[in-house]
Amino acid sequence: MARVWFVRRRGAQWVAPGGAPAFEAPLAEVMFPLDLGTHRSLDADEAPRPAPELGQEPPEALTRVVVEIGAEDVRDREFSGFQPGLYDSPLSPRAAAARLGGARAGAGAR
Repeated sequence: MARVWFVRRRGAQWVAPGGAPAFEAPLAEVMFPLDLGTHRSLDADEAPRPAPELGQEPPEALTRVVVEIGAEDVRDREFSGFQPGLYDSPLSPRAAAARLGGARAGAGAR
């Protein structure tokens, strides 16, 4: 399952208030709604840090959508061009939440 994080900056880190992904769904269900592309890969130092101590925040209060893709998400899907790692969506968290309304909400669903 791909994990969709809604994050904001805190100092030099991207943090995920609430401490959990906003959505978890198969890569095929989030790839097109979130306008993901292989050219939008991120470095590991941009990984969201779960921050349960901050409590959940609405998508409007957050600034970035980061999608975490695991090896199981791309197994037998070499044609996609995606590799395990982090990817940035060009959408705001608010727009992403609207597009993923039918996806499985994660523990941090808003």
